[in-house]
Amino acid sequence: MSSREDLYIVLEVGRAASVNDIKKAFRKLARRFHPDINPGDRSAEERFKRISEAYEILSDPLKRQFYDENGFYTEGVLTESKVSTQWGFSFKGFDFSQPGSGGFSEVFGEVLTRSPGRREPERGQDLEYQISLSFDDSIRGLNTRISVLRKSPCAGCKGNGRMSGSRDIPCPRCGGVGKATITKGLLHFAINCPDCGGVGRQVTECQECGGEGRVQRNDLLDVAIPAGVSTGSRIRFQAKGDCGKLGGPPGDLYVVTNVANHPFFTRVGDNIHCVLPITITEAVLGAKIGVPTIDGQTMVRIPPGTQNSQTFRLRAKGAPSLMSPTARGDQYVEVKIVIPRVGDERSKEILRELAKLNPEDPRREIWK
Repeated sequence: MSSREDLYIVLEVGRAASVNDIKKAFRKLARRFHPDINPGDRSAEERFKRISEAYEILSDPLKRQFYDENGFYTEGVLTESKVSTQWGFSFKGFDFSQPGSGGFSEVFGEVLTRSPGRREPERGQDLEYQISLSFDDSIRGLNTRISVLRKSPCAGCKGNGRMSGSRDIPCPRCGGVGKATITKGLLHFAINCPDCGGVGRQVTECQECGGEGRVQRNDLLDVAIPAGVSTGSRIRFQAKGDCGKLGGPPGDLYVVTNVANHPFFTRVGDNIHCVLPITITEAVLGAKIGVPTIDGQTMVRIPPGTQNSQTFRLRAKGAPSLMSPTARGDQYVEVKIVIPRVGDERSKEILRELAKLNPEDPRREIWK
């Protein structure tokens, strides 16, 4: 992992985060960017690697302490930084605990801390955008334009962070050599110049972007929402997030969908459910009736003797699958028998005659 990348930003936690907070953040991000969830996505694979490395450091108290004090961590540095006597050298006799003498972290922190003056490209942050869709748009897909607040390349410096027409000048602190010397008691250390980061030159920063090479603004983006999304679906648009700092690669944009309810259909996964009212005559004698589907009306055969709440399955009449665009779910039709209100004597006589011809007791099983 690059020593320039802030591990707390990578895990999306604050510097005061507890071990539990760090674990939760890691699990959440790991689920999102795991290679098994994003097959073939090299960007997600790289992000997962950075998340894992950041967690390995910040979840270890000693590694985290070293990182917090020095701004970086390299495997083995804790072992190397411990004072060793095998070379005939020791800090015995140096009292780093006295005020003004400088403790261990003060001495080595200045030597090993990342140089704030070094200008290196950085990857842009991933962004998330919430979008509301109608039920029909979620089934058929939607091409739309959205306004996203993101960091975009600075027009004044073309993304390089330098004031237009300016030239690099030798660093005043190190005289252009890129090195500086610090003294701690009897010890002398040669370090990268903290003003220029060891490059020996300084640039005149662009006034529009403050030297970042990017500015924040609302951009209009054309996005294609695929058919089959549901509430909570996350659609990734590569390189549509924040642009990178100083020409670094851009982050990604994740569009999260919120789908409105439908008055007749209910979606469960890729399947669609509905309740269809039928008459008692249709239930008893059977019938062929029209049923609404997302593709339009289709005919369904109701067999004689259909019972209330009986469910019929219409294969491949459900929602398109995001995982496999050629696949579709099914539609489940639950029938609800509507009992008519009988007011005339003739209808009552017919029903009494029906009861005599079909003397059934639907409750007899209860009393067995």
